[in-house]
Amino acid sequence: MGPAKIPSSEAFPMKAWRRQAKAKLAPPTPAAYEGKTVLLVGATGVILSDAARILAGLSLSKLILGVRNVKKGEILADTLRQKHAGVDIKTWEVDFFSFESIKKFATTINEYGRIDAIVLGSAIINDKTKLTADGWEETLQLVHLSAALLVALILPRLLVDAEANPGAPPVVLSSVSSLSIRSNSPWLKLPATPGESYLASINRVDTTPAENQGQYGITKIAHTCWVRDLCLRLPPGAADRVHVHSVDPGICPSPLSKISFTARLFLLWVGRSVEMSARAVVNSCLPVAGSHGKLMVDYDVAPYPEYMDRELGLELRQRVWDETKQVLIDAFPETASFFATLSTEPVVSLK
Repeated sequence: MGPAKIPSSEAFPMKAWRRQAKAKLAPPTPAAYEGKTVLLVGATGVILSDAARILAGLSLSKLILGVRNVKKGEILADTLRQKHAGVDIKTWEVDFFSFESIKKFATTINEYGRIDAIVLGSAIINDKTKLTADGWEETLQLVHLSAALLVALILPRLLVDAEANPGAPPVVLSSVSSLSIRSNSPWLKLPATPGESYLASINRVDTTPAENQGQYGITKIAHTCWVRDLCLRLPPGAADRVHVHSVDPGICPSPLSKISFTARLFLLWVGRSVEMSARAVVNSCLPVAGSHGKLMVDYDVAPYPEYMDRELGLELRQRVWDETKQVLIDAFPETASFFATLSTEPVVSLK
């Protein structure tokens, strides 16, 4: 199937993006976060480090920073500790370029006890193609495959912990999405060869800057599809215990936008402050009514891009689900027990 024929109004809803850019989100209030434990994965990134600053001032019990660079993570943690002595702030190491590191990180999470909210926000845009030791293109592994592996390894424990606290609000698992799930959609294409793997096809990235920068959006699309369809397959009642959603915090100045020419252009028209993006992420730490299995834009539940419910999108979603499942089971057979608990029914549209 060739490139998607997606109307420009769907791929680039400029009026909606301008409204998001101009939105002045109210600061989060401490009452909703008091006594909670929150884990930010990719915590030294521009948006999540600012989210950590906000969260540390909201009467949390514990704030855990999941980072690849421990030294950088400790600098952030020390800065927050100086201002918020009442919050227990920890730094945990995790490398999303390594499946083995994800497995160790998942063990740490599973042995820790109840975590009220986990935000997955690791991101990268490379200026040239690089492969991980696991053989995957770095952006694809970091944005999607490693994040999916982590979810598969920790979600069963999150469900058990939530069930052990029946009076508590649902545990939240929030995945940071991007407006690129729309802006990169015109370049979506499925392999023309029957039986060829979609993930294998996007694992082969040309060394041109445009291809590498576009890879970020393509992998964000894949992961958002995967998170969406995971929610469609969870056992009945799971949403009452663990609340899963994606959040689009908007575009703001960051190293990602400095590399991508397209992102720099977007910033001129639809960019917002880091503070506003961080507030959106902080809000995603709460089980917002109606957002399980959905996309959140700022403080509101928003529809998924329309193409995800048309022919190409439905096939893409099915391929991403099936192929990701097989990649994870091949890498770590223990994940098979997790997938066995999920529905095998065909993916249906979730409006």
